Amino acid sequence: MTVPSSRLVSVRRHDGLRDAWHVANLAPPPALSGLLDGYADYRERTSFTTRRELPHAQAVLIVNLAEPIGIVGGDGRPITVRAGEGFVAGAHLAPALSRSGGTQAGMHIFLPLSSLRRLLGCPLTEVVDRVVPLDAVLGPAGTRLGQALAEAPDGAGRMAILDEALSRRFAALPGLPRAQMHALTLLRDRPDLDIADIAHEIGWSAKHLAARVKDALGVGPRTYRRLLRFEALTKRLGAAPPDEASGGWAGIAIDAGYCDQSHMIREFREFAGLTPGQYLAQSLPDGGGLVEAGMGEARIEKVN
Repeated sequence: MTVPSSRLVSVRRHDGLRDAWHVANLAPPPALSGLLDGYADYRERTSFTTRRELPHAQAVLIVNLAEPIGIVGGDGRPITVRAGEGFVAGAHLAPALSRSGGTQAGMHIFLPLSSLRRLLGCPLTEVVDRVVPLDAVLGPAGTRLGQALAEAPDGAGRMAILDEALSRRFAALPGLPRAQMHALTLLRDRPDLDIADIAHEIGWSAKHLAARVKDALGVGPRTYRRLLRFEALTKRLGAAPPDEASGGWAGIAIDAGYCDQSHMIREFREFAGLTPGQYLAQSLPDGGGLVEAGMGEARIEKVN
């Protein structure tokens, strides 16, 4: 995986007897800063075949570069993605499943939900809890992008292809209105501001604010903030389990913005279908994701 050092943010590796993965995290090109959060060029070999993908406050765009993978969205609908094909996913309020034969490779494009809204040109309410084939939303351009990435000789080539294709796509599409983007920024970056205060600052009614947020993100403002809080919690748990220094589960719950430990557990169950303890027990080391317990024998053909 060869990439220019100027764009390489970090590398995550895991080399075990049964499982191994290598993920190169890349910064977005300067021209797309703010529209993209970056790329991940990944390869892996695993002894399990199914991961549980938890809800978060970010869009997903992945192009598969290896054997077929099956994705089951939060709505229960399955799709199969073969080499040179991709998919997008909007906000999820329920976990999804990803299945493979144990070997995967691909390019993961990290982007805000508002950027996916711009790429798709339709309200993101249409893709809540859904995974959609890339060519179904981008047409022939999605097919050409997947084929070009599959034929690229190395990581630098894949990165250059994504830079060019996404720069061209964003340049051809209008941005979201300034007031709408300002509302999204306040929702994300100013948790101290009540939603009613955000609406008042922009000069909108609360109902109009909710409609503009749902158009751009697929979910309303309160649900979006709940997803942000849940995403921050899972990142916190991924960095270090609760201990005496952190105040245990109760301390983590308060630090994450929940009323108490019970509130945190209820919301964790709602979004993940697991308790926080089960989440830790099923988490893989070195950022490898979450094993779906009891599904190790699932095969890709069962997704079809």
